[in-house]
Amino acid sequence: MARHRFFYLLGMARHRVQKRADRICQERLGVSGAQLGALFVVVERPGSRQREVAEILGYNESAITALVGRMLQAELLERRADPSDGRASLLFATARGKRVATRARPLLAELNARLSEGFRDDEIDLVARFLERAIERFSEEP
Repeated sequence: MARHRFFYLLGMARHRVQKRADRICQERLGVSGAQLGALFVVVERPGSRQREVAEILGYNESAITALVGRMLQAELLERRADPSDGRASLLFATARGKRVATRARPLLAELNARLSEGFRDDEIDLVARFLERAIERFSEEP
């Protein structure tokens, strides 16, 4: 029997951290954590296609379609025709979306500081390595 229940602990930690972060993002920025994640992708990669955003965030197509729809309505993103493919469209952050992303950076730094509070740098490095390995081992890509 394993000494630690990593699968359970990881799931619970993800759920609680995500729930709290989502509430804080809503209260302080007026966006959900999922919207903020997509916004960061589009700010860093202007002209992304929806499919690219979905792949980067690990979302399925229907989830990203709904998410982008809400973000378009909230004027965080805008859609433009792809000049190389008339059937496709590209996503760009609006001025409002860019402002929200900029305002979010200190908030995320605060959340990261709260997560790492009370741990030494070498302990944080070990946890980060563990999480990176988990991502690699459970990636759908070979």
